[in-house]
Amino acid sequence: MLKKFSLLFLVCSTAILTSCGGGDIGGGVGEFTTVNATATATNNNFESDIVTDNICTAGVQTTPGTVKTDNVDVDFTSKSQFTTGALNLAISKITIHYTPAPGGTVPAPALPDSYVNFSDTVAPNATVTIPVPILTRDQKLDLLNRATQAMPVCTGTTFRYYVDIIFEVSEPGGNGQVKPVTAKTTLDVADSQ
Repeated sequence: MLKKFSLLFLVCSTAILTSCGGGDIGGGVGEFTTVNATATATNNNFESDIVTDNICTAGVQTTPGTVKTDNVDVDFTSKSQFTTGALNLAISKITIHYTPAPGGTVPAPALPDSYVNFSDTVAPNATVTIPVPILTRDQKLDLLNRATQAMPVCTGTTFRYYVDIIFEVSEPGGNGQVKPVTAKTTLDVADSQ
């Protein structure tokens, strides 16, 4: 019996120890060696015009507009865990992930992830505002020109997405791990009338 109890204790202790320092303390917070990091979109419901400055008359586009990239600002914050010895964080890449969401006038088509090569450092106890391309010109053109489920202009049609903006972050001088820090927002894509 003692042998079985010892074996059970060893297995449980190993499981507890290996789960320590998992890197995400919940709620979108990245935990590093000396700092914690959060990312928050400054706009929780971003509205994107698929065509800007076009004029619609009775549901028909009478004056063309332009198709351009829309950015959303994200506040990336690093907060030191200790009074001294906190290290900078390095952001190396941003991934924008889209999930079709309820709430549009029609179901939204799938959008592939988009990526931004990015290189910046964030000092401990600092917040940096980063403009992130939430919907690029090329993505808008793809939505306008799809063979099926294309975005019609001048109709009031809306596509809605849940968006995860995922920063790949490391702590140079820390444990060397790259960890995700995620900001969330909702994206409504439409054409103004």
